[in-house]
Amino acid sequence: MVERTEAELNEKIEYGIELFYKDVLEKKDIRHFFFGLTTQRLIQDYHLFKSFVMAKPDRYYKDMIMQTAPSGVQIKAPQFDEVFITFQNVLRTAGFLKSEISKLAVHILEVMEETRAQKADADHPKVWQSFEVNNQLVCDFFNSNRTDARLEKNGDIYCTRGFLYPFWTRVIPNTTQIILIGQAFPSSTMTPVEEVKKFCQQVNEKLTHQKFEVRETPGGFVFFARHSFSYKNGVPVRLLLRCAKQFASNFEAAINMDNNQLLVKKIS
Repeated sequence: MVERTEAELNEKIEYGIELFYKDVLEKKDIRHFFFGLTTQRLIQDYHLFKSFVMAKPDRYYKDMIMQTAPSGVQIKAPQFDEVFITFQNVLRTAGFLKSEISKLAVHILEVMEETRAQKADADHPKVWQSFEVNNQLVCDFFNSNRTDARLEKNGDIYCTRGFLYPFWTRVIPNTTQIILIGQAFPSSTMTPVEEVKKFCQQVNEKLTHQKFEVRETPGGFVFFARHSFSYKNGVPVRLLLRCAKQFASNFEAAINMDNNQLLVKKIS
């Protein structure tokens, strides 16, 4: 594993993006991928919104990835495959190790896809300013995207239908953080906590892209996961929804490993 300071990593990534941009523009079949965009915009958006990109299951990095931009700005699948391969080759030229390249390419391209989508938004950019963000805004957004969400008494947003597993979303203005919280309760008051801890360890060994734990609460222990990200630079709403859906998918994948029915599968 290569040890780099954050500044060194950022410099190397920016260099890779610059090389990638130049390489794509030199290729007739894919140059339109960056139509109307500059390297400055791509680098700026990467730093602004990279925290909204969640780690993926290991298998995701081994295959050709799917486009995440809205259908209206997607390019042909063979062209996108060429873009992805080009970026991987460029990152190798920029000095990244083979073990780093697939994951890095996927994560940076996801932000680039958002930048391309924002270019197409014209006068209606789908990015909230940080001062706008509150629980009600997030709740209304989820409900406007064919999902169900409701505000709880404590202000948290409980997200249900439209996600693979129910979870809570919490907006913390003081620290400009959005936190996604998943919980599963023991199926019986007689369920041994040690068995759930053993199950949790098995989940973490298999689902390495998401951290799970067993937590004690006033009402007893729960199987728990959380993911937090900063919105101090604003909220790209497409990335927010994708992040929320992936978090729910991660939790469902964990629950599906519970063959001994230690936990309640769903909560309403």
